Amino acid sequence: MIVRGICHPPRSSEKRDASVQLLPSGQLQLVTELGLQEWSLAELEISKPLGNLPIKVVFPDGMQFIADDSRSLERMLGAGRSSRLHRVERNIPMIAASLAAMLVVFALMFTHGMPWLTGALVRVMPVQVPQLVGEHVLATLDEHMLEPSTLTLSRQTAISERFTRMSANLPPLPVQPKLVFRRWGNGPNAMALSDGSVIVFDDLVELAETSEQLDSILLHELGHIQHQHVMKSLVRSTLLSAAVAVVTGESTGLIDTFSGIGVFLVTQGYSRTAEEEADEYAAEQMVRLYGSVVPMRQMFELLNKTAGSGELPEWLSTHPELESRIEGLSQ
Repeated sequence: MIVRGICHPPRSSEKRDASVQLLPSGQLQLVTELGLQEWSLAELEISKPLGNLPIKVVFPDGMQFIADDSRSLERMLGAGRSSRLHRVERNIPMIAASLAAMLVVFALMFTHGMPWLTGALVRVMPVQVPQLVGEHVLATLDEHMLEPSTLTLSRQTAISERFTRMSANLPPLPVQPKLVFRRWGNGPNAMALSDGSVIVFDDLVELAETSEQLDSILLHELGHIQHQHVMKSLVRSTLLSAAVAVVTGESTGLIDTFSGIGVFLVTQGYSRTAEEEADEYAAEQMVRLYGSVVPMRQMFELLNKTAGSGELPEWLSTHPELESRIEGLSQ
């Protein structure tokens, strides 16, 4: 078999027509316009086939030969020289199977590995981290979004004392809870921070018709603290940010990153699963403390009325729709 191609003289980019063939003696014969040369295969430097890259044969004098058809040269020199990587690159089913396996691994990493790693990191995280992050988030919210409460001091004191008594009768929480009053123009709401702070807004206090109704929402926020949803969300988001930083080389301070993500989370809410877990915690504690979830259902009904038609359909929202939550409490 004769394989045609081009050759480059030693230390030159000049191209010359050439051909090679494997002689019965086992030597490789190079034919150029300058004549014939014969070399044993052991004297030659033959690049391993890799994908569609051409095979290069380098002769002892520095002459280089590149075949027009690398596959013909490969067959002539013997399949034994073909590298495993080369065979893999030409094996389409193996490539497809590898890509599918990678997708499965990535999916398992995000559905199982990431939650496990997130929980493990939150459990071993120093208590100073959620404390510091919570303080930073509250400071940022106060600077850009929230205003001081306009509730009377006596009313704030009465609600705070009730909150303290209620918290003392709950199972131990990961952090010590505390109540913070603020005013916000986005309607009745409450928020939980990683340091145990529960921010209750004036509109929510005004909306509640009974203390038990208000307590049900505060218990919901304590449910987020009990399940450490805040820190888990922060750590999960930070892990994703860290992965991007590794790829792009862009990074920022850990606390600043936590704080920025924390502000987004507390203003946009939690995942559907986290909200359901917080509802379950609040309902369980309402039954234990007050013997009924009726005040909680009543509070959700009041919130549902204030939401009007502005709430997203359940299939578009990451949160359970209020009507679904009310229905769940009715069962």
